[in-house]
Amino acid sequence: MLKKIFYFFLFLFLGVASGFVTYKVILLNKKVAVPEMKGRATEAARGMLRDLGLGLRIEGKGFDPIIPPGGVISQQPETGQTVRIGSAVRVIISEGPETARMPSVLGRKLTDALAFLGKDGLGVTKTIQVHSYRVQAGNIIAQDPEPGEKAGPVTLVASDGPPNVSYWCPDFRLMSMEEARSLCQALGLEPVFGSSTGNPGAAAALVASQKPAPGSEITEGQKVFLELK
Repeated sequence: MLKKIFYFFLFLFLGVASGFVTYKVILLNKKVAVPEMKGRATEAARGMLRDLGLGLRIEGKGFDPIIPPGGVISQQPETGQTVRIGSAVRVIISEGPETARMPSVLGRKLTDALAFLGKDGLGVTKTIQVHSYRVQAGNIIAQDPEPGEKAGPVTLVASDGPPNVSYWCPDFRLMSMEEARSLCQALGLEPVFGSSTGNPGAAAALVASQKPAPGSEITEGQKVFLELK
């Protein structure tokens, strides 16, 4: 009697197990159509696929001008293709629109920089001129945004060359022509000699008057008119 009961439960177990295996085989061989994932948020797409017995696998990310960050850009298999239950749909996720990066115009001439940025559709909203000993006059010293940063309204800082050196004009009167010339050379001034006698090169000639007057403010490179007698 016990033997019969044992065999009964054994056959019952084998029948249930066989039915389960058969069910799994049928289920795994069943196919479903892949739904449209493009534009859906990642978690929404994952939930939709889960309901169909499919999985979602993120293959990578990319820029898209329309689909917001986190949305599906593309999928494989494509919409409408049939796959076995348990398969995974591979997707590319959006990082949003690609952000333009600021190019470098450092060291360029201001006119060239303006043309270069204008060609890329980047508007220069402000230009600042500053003195610089390092950068040639008219060239770009700095920019905002800096190279590689997110592009936006541009401010350029251009060199105005080294600052002008100013000082008080010395008194050249009663100096000889050579003494006046040497002092002008040391101060970076340009002497212009003249003479009422018509002989400005005479060895004994002395400076009788000058323009600018002694004590006037002058700058490096300025002309100084010296009248000899």
